Amino acid sequence: MKRRVSLLIAVMLVLSLLFTMVSCGGNSGAPVSAPDTASVNDPASVNNPASVNDPASVDDPASVDDPASVNDPASGKEDPPEAAAVSPLLWRVTDGEGHVLYLFGTIHLGDERNDAVLARITPVLQNCDALAVEFDIVAYEADTQRALQDLEQYVLTDGSVITNYLPNKLYRQAYALLEQAGMYPALFSQYNLAWWSQMIESAVAELYTDLDTGKAMDSLLIHYAGREGMPVLEVESSSFQMTLLNSFSRKLYLMMIESTLENIETFNSSINELYTLWLSGDRDAFWAYLAQEDEGDEDYTPEQLALLEEYNRRLLDDRNVGMRDRAVEYLAGGQTVFFAVGAAHMAHETGLVQLLTDAGYTVEQMAY
Repeated sequence: MKRRVSLLIAVMLVLSLLFTMVSCGGNSGAPVSAPDTASVNDPASVNNPASVNDPASVDDPASVDDPASVNDPASGKEDPPEAAAVSPLLWRVTDGEGHVLYLFGTIHLGDERNDAVLARITPVLQNCDALAVEFDIVAYEADTQRALQDLEQYVLTDGSVITNYLPNKLYRQAYALLEQAGMYPALFSQYNLAWWSQMIESAVAELYTDLDTGKAMDSLLIHYAGREGMPVLEVESSSFQMTLLNSFSRKLYLMMIESTLENIETFNSSINELYTLWLSGDRDAFWAYLAQEDEGDEDYTPEQLALLEEYNRRLLDDRNVGMRDRAVEYLAGGQTVFFAVGAAHMAHETGLVQLLTDAGYTVEQMAY
């Protein structure tokens, strides 16, 4: 099984963070009812996260043979000093007619080093006609009606409540965690396991990492596009992602909730390791990390392993095909598009780099 937490950060945690935005900021119109609190008195306490040291600084990666240069030679400007320490992976895709698209993998958490990343890639952005992201999370945050429409599918409409599906011990742990994160779990009694799974991921990301959701690369790119008057294109949509995350079996969500709560103490180190590798631009090391298997797979039954494999396939491989098709559309349209989606979508034989290469496009890794 791939490292599931790492995949979420490199693929789709932006959606998890939006669950928090919707639940805490837009609940006035959400279809909720009074909670069933009979079993939540004195919930198990959740310790405050221990402080952590700043991640180790990132060294510049070795240069790529004969790559296109990221810096704009016509500008005569060099990268700011702080940008020299970061060099995340970036590719230039060209077709037979000279149309260009840039591929950039994002991470959905970060710190001030993401400002340096933005400075480093700005010369490329300045040469682009549009930014393409999974969906425009900045516009989404301002569209409460759209968020509530997406949210409706997570409501239990058969009269049941979450305690009918979540074992009491697990429920008490989850309740305490969400309460500590200020996510008001008493409002969520009529939301399903998929919702609770995402909310728990959000709470852990909020409480147990020294990285900042406000520095997510996706948000920085979208805000940059807004300042520059650059159109923002949506590769997918909030509705598509919400529906996907609500389409797995109850057994899988229970496994995910249990795994998240059991691995809280290692969350920060895992995320910082992933983030540091992403900043380094060491493709082989970063991709190898994404492909690593979790220890303890032998503890899963064949049925559970099959559920996890389906989750990884649908979260990555199946979506990669749709993303490739959208990239091909952009290339055919003649605009130069900066195509920025979760970094794991670039990796391995099923990733966008290989899919576009197999489709006959020239894909070059760029050096800084």
